Amino acid sequence: MRSPILAALILAACGDAAPPGFSTGPAITSVSASTSGSSSTGDTSSTGPADDSAGSSGSSSTGIVRDVGTAMDFGPVQPPGCKGKVDLLFVIARNGSMVTEQAQLLASFPGFIDTIEQTLEGFDVHIMTANPDAYWPGWTCENGGCKNPDNWPTCGGNAEGYMCETFLGMKTACDEQLGAGLIFNAGGYAANKLCDLHGGHRYIVGDEPDMLDAFECIAKVGMSGSTALMGDAMIAALSPKLNVAGGCNEGFLRDDALLVVVFISDKMDFSPNSYAKQQYEAIIAAKQDPDAVVMLAVTPHPLGDKEPVPGCTYNDGPLVFSELFSRFSYTVYGDTCAPSYAPFFDAAVDKIGEACGSFVPQ
Repeated sequence: MRSPILAALILAACGDAAPPGFSTGPAITSVSASTSGSSSTGDTSSTGPADDSAGSSGSSSTGIVRDVGTAMDFGPVQPPGCKGKVDLLFVIARNGSMVTEQAQLLASFPGFIDTIEQTLEGFDVHIMTANPDAYWPGWTCENGGCKNPDNWPTCGGNAEGYMCETFLGMKTACDEQLGAGLIFNAGGYAANKLCDLHGGHRYIVGDEPDMLDAFECIAKVGMSGSTALMGDAMIAALSPKLNVAGGCNEGFLRDDALLVVVFISDKMDFSPNSYAKQQYEAIIAAKQDPDAVVMLAVTPHPLGDKEPVPGCTYNDGPLVFSELFSRFSYTVYGDTCAPSYAPFFDAAVDKIGEACGSFVPQ
């Protein structure tokens, strides 16, 4: 549970009140894998041009609101703030090596939803999980487990909830579109049901009556997908093609909303059609101002002197997406091998609060 003081601070930052202090330069906050799930005050480090962002992670167990810098002087007219409008875009890899990461992510869902409902209460949110590979994992079942008569009429194994042939007839073109909102996750460890989202969109809206169930349905992507094209999927999700009237993501991206992008992957980004430059340009084309964007990622971290987690991936080089993230002021990293992703989500909400305080709608 987050601090009521911190909750009030962030709500004020995103409402009509004058914004609190915030970091004024690009920075990356990294939440260590050794951080306990009950607090966001574990080992944190900052890299990049500025090193004042680590203080943006408030402590949910002590009630301490950390100093996030000095408020920028905008003169007599303060920025209007995000006024509660936040568009959350998740891009989650669903390859077979995501077993550990998917389990940790799902275990953190209740805490994350609690953070959304308690700390960000009243927000006008859109929450979408983008197709990361232009594939519908139901094909893995149709061409695999469904062929085994011992499994019929399900896919068997870790996808017993999949209904052979029945699900195939329910699939649409958007279910196989790169970057389209996921509402029909299928295959091993997936939701294996068609999400019935309030409003009829391919994303969750703020007045969704069961936020937890809806979020799990769109984010329980499973592990029957193909190679994740994380950067390419983000570009597609934000593209005019998918966001215009009649597009798969119609209405998701709003000009007057803060954009929050969340990458979750245990591998490098294998996007064949984009690098950091093209990805940055696509975000700017969508939002105009880099300070109208918060970039978040859960990726492999160096092992260091920690005991390795079985089945987990570690990275001795630069953090994945580090080149892209270095171009933004509001960024947070989490570790795929962390025992809980709750501290990452806590730090993320803090960073969203900072960004809201300085948000100027385009």
